[in-house]
Amino acid sequence: MIKEFENFIPEEIAKLLYEESKIIPKKYWTTFTRAGSYMEECNDLKEAPIAQSIVNEFHSKDFLIKLEKISGIKYLLPDPYLVGAGYMKSYNGDSLKVHSDFNWNEECQTHRALSVNLYFTPDWDPKWGGNLQFWDSNKTKKLFEYSPKMGNAIIWKYHSKAFHGYPEPMTCPKDKFRVGFRLFYYVSNAIHNPLDPPHKSLYWYDKEKNKPYHLESDYGHNKL
Repeated sequence: MIKEFENFIPEEIAKLLYEESKIIPKKYWTTFTRAGSYMEECNDLKEAPIAQSIVNEFHSKDFLIKLEKISGIKYLLPDPYLVGAGYMKSYNGDSLKVHSDFNWNEECQTHRALSVNLYFTPDWDPKWGGNLQFWDSNKTKKLFEYSPKMGNAIIWKYHSKAFHGYPEPMTCPKDKFRVGFRLFYYVSNAIHNPLDPPHKSLYWYDKEKNKPYHLESDYGHNKL
């Protein structure tokens, strides 16, 4: 599943994110250069209040329910650590080589399920490149591509062969840059311990069995 959404975030918010991305101090950014790619990344949002508000909104219960409806994936979980997520910036001559994403979040101990890319470069010209391309499972044929148009979002399900990138160097003017924000969502395969099955809060206590229990009616008042 790959879906593009136009005007996914309001234009005024997109503009604020764009302006914020220009003033976040350099010390909060890292560079990604794997396999000849180049991208500046920032997931430390100490001095990025607009991005913090976006993360709060996009990690909320209401938004998770919205994503579940879009994707068909139940029990989605956000990542408070923003592993691999956050701001992303590329410039003239930069590219992101075709790749598939990481599948496991060590900090959260969860499996990757869904990606959300937001874009907010004003007046981006498709002729400059930077379209997010999706390739076939053999990484030999381009299938789709989406322009990083301001306010748009691209949402897709994780797959080990969901190859994507923008492999050709961009030709945007040197005073322009391709900027967006990534959020990743996860699922857990955790199951409860059969020796300690799920229960509600335990208010009663069985002295004979030396264990708390769920319902007063299970034993009666004489066990309190």
